[in-house]
Amino acid sequence: MIHYRNNGIGLKLIRKKTTKEDSEERRIYWQITYQRRSVLYYTGSSFTADEWDDILNKNLRKHKLVKEGYQNFFDYTLRPIIDDLAEHNNFSFDEFESKLSGKGNHKISVNEAFQQKLELLEREFRVSSSGVYKATIKALMRYKHFKQLRNRDEKNAFIALCKEKRHVTIGKEVLDIQHTIHFEEITPGFLEECEKFWFETEIAPSTMGIYMRTLRAIVNNSRGVQPYIDAEKYPFGVSRGKYAIPEGGRREIALSIEQIWKIEDYQTENITLATARDIFVFMFYCNGLNFGDLCRLRYENIDVSNDEIVFQRKKTLRKTAKPTFIYVPILPPMIEIINRQGNKEHDGYIFPFLNGIEPTDSNERKIFNAMRLSLDQINT
Repeated sequence: MIHYRNNGIGLKLIRKKTTKEDSEERRIYWQITYQRRSVLYYTGSSFTADEWDDILNKNLRKHKLVKEGYQNFFDYTLRPIIDDLAEHNNFSFDEFESKLSGKGNHKISVNEAFQQKLELLEREFRVSSSGVYKATIKALMRYKHFKQLRNRDEKNAFIALCKEKRHVTIGKEVLDIQHTIHFEEITPGFLEECEKFWFETEIAPSTMGIYMRTLRAIVNNSRGVQPYIDAEKYPFGVSRGKYAIPEGGRREIALSIEQIWKIEDYQTENITLATARDIFVFMFYCNGLNFGDLCRLRYENIDVSNDEIVFQRKKTLRKTAKPTFIYVPILPPMIEIINRQGNKEHDGYIFPFLNGIEPTDSNERKIFNAMRLSLDQINT
């Protein structure tokens, strides 16, 4: 299930037999191999031969949590330790066990924890999620830089620069600030002052909330062995002396049905504007479908016998063990829009935005970039 090698260090999960008779439960171990020496580390679980075969070779729901537990421990604990020791050519079983026991846990920086998370998201092809983590660590490093400035004039100049570059995300004009942040620095006071700085640079409260919740997720290290900050020093919370994450207010932006009809009836010779109109109306009639899910719709999602579109939201695919399908009746305006804007061949995507890109996890970055480009064109 898990086999990994890096610079001569090997790792795999094994079920160890102690006798020829193999009908009883046996312990499951992580086997670490280096320079012909192997050391076993007990996982805490035991299985019979048949159960272990099912775990390795079948996708049974009853073993889902067990398999996720092994994978998470590998992704968040074992692999980062092995990669770090391999990179510095510094592997020994004593050093490995020291890091595994948590003695070196707090030596990791906030930047390194974010980098490990980003690498995991890349391996899982979760491209859109990685953007939030990248934006958060950049925002934190800007505050760290601001915090180290000596006088108010320097601080004001840096705030003005942050405001000027706030929407620059690509190219040479991007504000690239690099600072190392340590978990010992993440205190309620640090977070409160960081929030004030972000406010001065005109970051919206809702965005601040996203950044702080992302940082909290990193601190919690829920898929690792333990949080990066001990319970007595944990900075987040609503009690006195803790930092409460701001909640962004929701804007009421819903349109009335009369306004929707006006948009639907709008006539224009501008092809791009007509496309924007049709896509907006289709998403409205499709239960508020977002643009990403619209791009992923395929003709196979159309249930002709029931006149319905049946699909799953991309956002919920990873979060629920049981598939959750959305059923949307196909209305006449939707058929007209498909006829105008859809692909003429009925063996792929309904709309042409992702043509030529197979809907696989490994193509997630291509899909993300294609959707962003298409949306930019529609929004112009």
